Amino acid sequence: MDETRGRHSRSDDETRPVDLGPGGLPAREPIATDPDPAVAAALAVVERSIAQMANRVTRPLLDAPSQPYRLRPLAKTGLAMFPVVLDVSRLGEAADRTAAHRALDAYAAAGGNALVVDDAADGASAQLVGTWLASRRRREQTVLAARVGTAGDLTAASLQAAVERLLHRLGTDQLDLLVLAGHDRTTSMEETLTAVAGLFDAQRIGHLAAGDHTPERLIQARVLAGQRGLPRFVAVAPVHSLVARAPFETGVAPVAHAQELAVLPRSPLAGGFLAATVPTRGALRRLRELDPARAERLQPNLTRRGMRIVDAVVRFAGERDVPPAAVALGWLLTRPHIAAPIVSATTVEEVWAATAAAGVHLSRAEVAALDRASAE
Repeated sequence: MDETRGRHSRSDDETRPVDLGPGGLPAREPIATDPDPAVAAALAVVERSIAQMANRVTRPLLDAPSQPYRLRPLAKTGLAMFPVVLDVSRLGEAADRTAAHRALDAYAAAGGNALVVDDAADGASAQLVGTWLASRRRREQTVLAARVGTAGDLTAASLQAAVERLLHRLGTDQLDLLVLAGHDRTTSMEETLTAVAGLFDAQRIGHLAAGDHTPERLIQARVLAGQRGLPRFVAVAPVHSLVARAPFETGVAPVAHAQELAVLPRSPLAGGFLAATVPTRGALRRLRELDPARAERLQPNLTRRGMRIVDAVVRFAGERDVPPAAVALGWLLTRPHIAAPIVSATTVEEVWAATAAAGVHLSRAEVAALDRASAE
């Protein structure tokens, strides 16, 4: 600061001490008078205006910058979600209560307001979320979603039990969004949707989403809803990322467009591959020693195409000084009908890397380069 001041200082004559008037303002000579009464009156008005301005509390010339993101609507439900949804299903496995709450606090501090729990988990994660929502008094500000039927059982009795179990663990009386993980081949779609209708009537859920449903199942569900007056899906949560594009883009995407479904991509970082935490074969060998199951999941991505995608993601992340995960998620946010990707995170660092995507606005050239790198 001294050097800066020195470069812009004036000569000794110009930097002589300034007399301060009342309030710490520089003393000012009165405005010159004029013998013409009209001019004198005008000068008096100017004098008073200057005095009023000197005593007025000033504000910055520019307002504080707005949030670097905007909440994204979930179809026509009236719900608005942060651009990244936090999947908290693994919180109970990898963190104690304090660490889990710290990760949730980091998400909320970034502006996050949408959480997903899974009934397939042992219940610890849902309980951690419930205690956090209560202690922080954030239930009203949070879009709470739950995934049920992961084990493939979507009978009326199983669905009712799963929802009640989740509500109890979360300490709330309603889920904002119920996600059916897939289609139960032994249970008709009509039975499942009829059970969902009962949950709607009891005000236990607010809206319904599909999970790993095929295009044919989505069409069947819409037809049944129209014919029987049953609940409609408002969203779909398929696997979709830079690595896994074709199944969604050639299958579910056209139906989602036709039915105006919001899309909540799952596994958007391909198990951490697009977070560049394991970008090389050497790193994968080391990972096999620490986490064989995860290494097995990442192995199929170590192809020329996979490495081409990671190279592009890492390059743009470096140019923008953001985590690679933010670029991979930022690409998804440019796609049609994407409401918000669902990201699993258990640490503050993982949360920060994911939520940084909300402030990433990729250029057309960057999007085109990622499109080319990920073309199949």
